[in-house]
Amino acid sequence: MDTWTADIWNENEGECKKTLNEPGNWEKIPLLFDDKTTLGSLVRFKGMIQDMLNPEYYSSSFTIINAENEEVASRRAKYHSSTQNIQPGEEVVFGNALMERQIIACIPIPGLNEWAKEIANANQNVEVEDNTSKRIRLDPACQKYSKEIFIFVYPEDFDTNDLKVNQIVEVVGFLDRRTIQEDNENLHEQSSIAKETHCIHAVQLKLLKTLISENEESKNLIWNEASNIHAELKLVLTQALLGDSLVADYLLFYLISTTYNRQHNLVPGKFSLNIRGIPESIDKNYTKHLYSLISYLVVKSEYLSIQIHTLNNMDMIPRKCYTSNRLLNGLLQLSDRTHLVLDETDLQPGNLDSKGMQNFEALKNIISNQQMKYDFTYYGMDYETQIPVLTLSIGKSILPYDIDIVLKPDPSCSNVEETMNSVHGYLKSQLHLLDKLRKYIAIISTFPFNYDEDILKVIEHDYVEMRKADPKNVSGDDLHRFMMISRLIALCSGKNEFNKEIWESGKSLENQRNLRNKETIH
Repeated sequence: MDTWTADIWNENEGECKKTLNEPGNWEKIPLLFDDKTTLGSLVRFKGMIQDMLNPEYYSSSFTIINAENEEVASRRAKYHSSTQNIQPGEEVVFGNALMERQIIACIPIPGLNEWAKEIANANQNVEVEDNTSKRIRLDPACQKYSKEIFIFVYPEDFDTNDLKVNQIVEVVGFLDRRTIQEDNENLHEQSSIAKETHCIHAVQLKLLKTLISENEESKNLIWNEASNIHAELKLVLTQALLGDSLVADYLLFYLISTTYNRQHNLVPGKFSLNIRGIPESIDKNYTKHLYSLISYLVVKSEYLSIQIHTLNNMDMIPRKCYTSNRLLNGLLQLSDRTHLVLDETDLQPGNLDSKGMQNFEALKNIISNQQMKYDFTYYGMDYETQIPVLTLSIGKSILPYDIDIVLKPDPSCSNVEETMNSVHGYLKSQLHLLDKLRKYIAIISTFPFNYDEDILKVIEHDYVEMRKADPKNVSGDDLHRFMMISRLIALCSGKNEFNKEIWESGKSLENQRNLRNKETIH
């Protein structure tokens, strides 16, 4: 495979595909690292689709005619951006048959946490370049690699209708260069700058739902040990939440939750959480410590301090630049299951300008509807998201939420720095457990779940009784929340359906939460 070129692939496509798809061969393809990678070589790249450009047409074949000896050579143009190695005296004649290819712009995966990068790097069977003349090729998705890559996808090789903005893709193809027009970001100067950038002609492309290994053996191991892993994770979160085991339950639910069966404006499974009542007297860096722990457990996450100047100045919403005909990235353009943590503990009074209001509304829309309206200047276009949102605040959050709960630290956990260091130290000393916790968070809620007819009758009866007892304060939203909590309790313990005991546990947790919130001065 090291010697494959686009021409070799074109001439031996069937045989090359068979070789590439043999177990272990995909992983042997070198990952694109830097500008020194040889053009025309077969490379692998992993990233997020940031924009989808208009398809382009290309001539499927061309002929090279040598004017001196009248030799004629035919070439296929697939997997090439231009004719190459044309010598003096040679003329290129393009064929009449036109083919189409889709162009997608990919960027390194936003929010990918350091541990995930390190694991991806450690899994590469490659060499390292240092003083001993070794060489390493690291995944650009797994380090601070900021360059955009254009992927050419050929409809005859892959159904381009399956491609969507914000998806994670892994592609194998031939490296090339392409000149593009880029917005110069100067609002007073309506022009664009031509620049050369890498592009990859894809021979195969995979859509990745998770960056965690999902082989059946690994999934079954997590499922079978779910109850024990759940107990360990709750212990870790309880300590990180300064001894508050009730809030630990809800933070755990937030970490594993995922949306499912999305229909119209309904987003079942959405679990936006507001942990409030964070004492002003404790370490002012407590929320950053807590985020640090979350980023140590989940594959992808982003932290955002909610302040007036942040909302007024930050580019959160992707916007269309018509000068370069490109979608420009925003902070909130994230792939599915990127945990977004919003910190309101430093929020001070102030006024939002028009940009600040747009950013604020974008955050509200993600939390409430799991949608974001991208800015196309003359109109907005809604894109579905799957971004779990956690808000940390002193009082009630200024943003919406599905569930809020007051933090009640244990007095014995007054030294925040020492407590959080202890949590990290424990995890670092238990690497096998840490690996299980990470896989558990990533995949436990992806298992199928069933609702037995008998338990549905119990739920219906209980809901009717709750409505009779308190018709003004019990609604369909409460029923959905009770069912969602019970479902998460069941999954946490490795059960794919819940019984009456789990249903009662869900109601009990909610009653404890509501009682605590009522006892706290708002």
